[in-house]
Amino acid sequence: MDFEKLPPFSAADVRIIIHATEDKNKVLGSICGIFCIDADRFRHTELVGHWGNRISLLTGNLESAEANRLVKKILLSLSSVEKNQLLSSSHSFIDEKGNLYLRLDKQRICQKRISLSETDSVRFKFKPARGFKVNSNYDYLVGD
Repeated sequence: MDFEKLPPFSAADVRIIIHATEDKNKVLGSICGIFCIDADRFRHTELVGHWGNRISLLTGNLESAEANRLVKKILLSLSSVEKNQLLSSSHSFIDEKGNLYLRLDKQRICQKRISLSETDSVRFKFKPARGFKVNSNYDYLVGD
């Protein structure tokens, strides 16, 4: 994967759903530790699930330099199989505005590992810098 083709990102949003059976401090501590994000960057909202269960929603916003550092760390940490998955189905990870969405396995992050996941994940949304146009082939993820 050619990281030189990645657009500069202007910001990143991080979203974490923590269920009542999970230790919020442990999950947040693991995420902040592995990605070098200050815990004070996250806002906390209490929600009630469909069955009346308690859910905590943590949202954080990162500025340009932090977002660019974070996306590189994530992409460099993925296995070769996951990098190939990202390249072969880039349309699933990038929207029409060029936002890059990555979902990482929350449980593996707590084990200090980084991998893609669709279930029980931490969602990262990377917003491209103003003026960046994504083409229909999503070439910015494709290596030379």
